[in-house]
Amino acid sequence: MAVDKLVDSTQLNADLTSVANAIRAKGGTSAQMAFPNGFVSAVGAIPTGGGYTLNDFAESNFGTGKITFNGTHLKPFMFFKSEISEFESDTVTSLYDTNSESNSGQGVFQNCTRITRLSMPNLDNSGSGGYQFAGCTSLIDLHVPNASIGQHFVDGCTSLITFVNTKSTTTNNSDFANCTSLQSVDLHIIRVRQNCFLRDTALTILILRHSDAIASLYNIAAFNGTPFASGGSGGTLYVPQALVANYQAATNWSTILGYPNNQILPIEGSIYETQYADGTPIT
Repeated sequence: MAVDKLVDSTQLNADLTSVANAIRAKGGTSAQMAFPNGFVSAVGAIPTGGGYTLNDFAESNFGTGKITFNGTHLKPFMFFKSEISEFESDTVTSLYDTNSESNSGQGVFQNCTRITRLSMPNLDNSGSGGYQFAGCTSLIDLHVPNASIGQHFVDGCTSLITFVNTKSTTTNNSDFANCTSLQSVDLHIIRVRQNCFLRDTALTILILRHSDAIASLYNIAAFNGTPFASGGSGGTLYVPQALVANYQAATNWSTILGYPNNQILPIEGSIYETQYADGTPIT
C-alpha cells in the first residue's frame, strides 16, 4: 500500500529537541550536549525549510507512494531511481544545493520510472546540469511552469503528453528528444536549439508566446522525426499575431512552414490564448 511521506522541518526540529531533552534527563543533567565531530556543522548546514533532510536516504526508503515536500531545495540525484509515484511541493524553489561545490542540480528525478505526477509550481531554478526528469517513463503530469529548462527530458519522458513553461527563454540541445507521447508544448522561448524535438512522433502543437521577436531556430533538424518534418503528417505553430509574417519569412522557420501539412496560426482567438497562458495544461 502506498504511503504518503511528509518532510516537515518544524516537526524535525521538535523531534531533535525531544531527543536531546530525553538524553539530558537520562543523564540527570541540563548541560549542553557534546556531539561527535562534524555533527553540529552537519545539522547547522540544513537550511530553513528542511530542504535536504531526505538526501541521504537509500532509494528504497522512499517507497512507492506520494511525497509531499516542504523544503526549499533538492540535491543532485536526490531521488535518482526511487520508486515514488507522485511528488508535490509548493515550497521548492531550486533543484540544486547552493552550498555545494557542485551545484549543477543534475538528475534529481532521473530514472524515476514509476512517477506519474510531479508538481513544483514555485520552482524557478532547476540548475544547469540537466537530466532532471530523464528516464521518467511513466510521467504524465509535470507542472513546473516557472522553471528554467535544459536537457531535462531527454531520452525517457515517453509518457509526457503536454509541457507548459512560462519562464524559459531558450532550449538546449535535445531538450525534448525522444518524448514520443508529447503532443503539445507551450513556451516563451527566444531560441530553439539543435535536435530539440528529435523523434517526438506525436508532437502536433507548438506554441511560442514570446512577443518581442521571433524565436530563432538553430536548424530544421530540431523537428526530425516529428509530424512537422518533411513528409510528416503535419503540425501547427501558434505565435503572436504580430509575428506570423516574420515566422513565415525567417530562415529555417520558412522551410518548416513550407512543408505542405504544416500551418501557422495566431495565438489570439485560438483555444490556447488563455488556457495554457497561466501554465495550466488543457485537460
